[in-house]
Amino acid sequence: MVEKIEPYKGISAIYDEIRPTYPEKLIQDVISKTNLKLGNELLEIGAGTGKATIQFAEKGFKIHAIELGKDMAEILKDKCANLPKVSLEVVSFEDWNCPHNEKYDMIYSAQAFHWLDINIKYKKCHKLLKDNGYLILFWYNASDFNLPITREIEEKVGDIVKKFASNYSLDKGKPERRAHDGVSKQDERKAEIEASSLFEVVEKIDYTQERRNNSNQYLKVKKSIPEFASILDGLDDRIIEKMDSEIEGVINNYGGYVSTFFKFSLYITKKVIPHDNALKKES
Repeated sequence: MVEKIEPYKGISAIYDEIRPTYPEKLIQDVISKTNLKLGNELLEIGAGTGKATIQFAEKGFKIHAIELGKDMAEILKDKCANLPKVSLEVVSFEDWNCPHNEKYDMIYSAQAFHWLDINIKYKKCHKLLKDNGYLILFWYNASDFNLPITREIEEKVGDIVKKFASNYSLDKGKPERRAHDGVSKQDERKAEIEASSLFEVVEKIDYTQERRNNSNQYLKVKKSIPEFASILDGLDDRIIEKMDSEIEGVINNYGGYVSTFFKFSLYITKKVIPHDNALKKES
């Protein structure tokens, strides 16, 4: 069996530096539309380096965060040093055992729920939530409405990466990195949620945000993506430098920066109470 490594192992610092935070409107919508109160208990799955964690914690919410990656958890731990309402466990959600049969008012996962085992995640979240609890899921992806010039740059960069990966990739004995492009097509996420039969999609809200990155920032974004990092895992440093130089050349030929529109998608879902439980409450 091939040993797998954490998706963001070795790239957590660059992820924290370059990845966007979530729109403040998205965070405020979560709070208002779920009627979240400061005394509520929140569970975060796949907290990463704490981009969403901090946004909720700085508003005073009590959060128990779960993160598989040790590298990412170290960054999150440092960020939360002065936030006593945030606790952290370094473990996969699938393997995590909830202490004292705790029930949560809200479970949320930012840019992470697609990594989890579909045979476990919905059932476990359903069990962990109070009967009126919410499962909140949000992601971002490059928008389909990106500028033609951005699409041209991406195509040229893709050709460069393919060239170097096919001509210079070596078996360096590194374990396989977990990789996922994170892209959802034709709203597969909503379909997956509904297929679980355990959660009702109350509302889906999209937000758009533009990011302008120079060539250096663009490369950092690429290197913060596990799928891209897995390619770099098989290349020597001097080859990576050559590839970076070619990519920078493309971007500089197009004015020196890449403008990308990101679509943030928020899914507000509520726990479905089984019919027999609902009957017991009515009686």
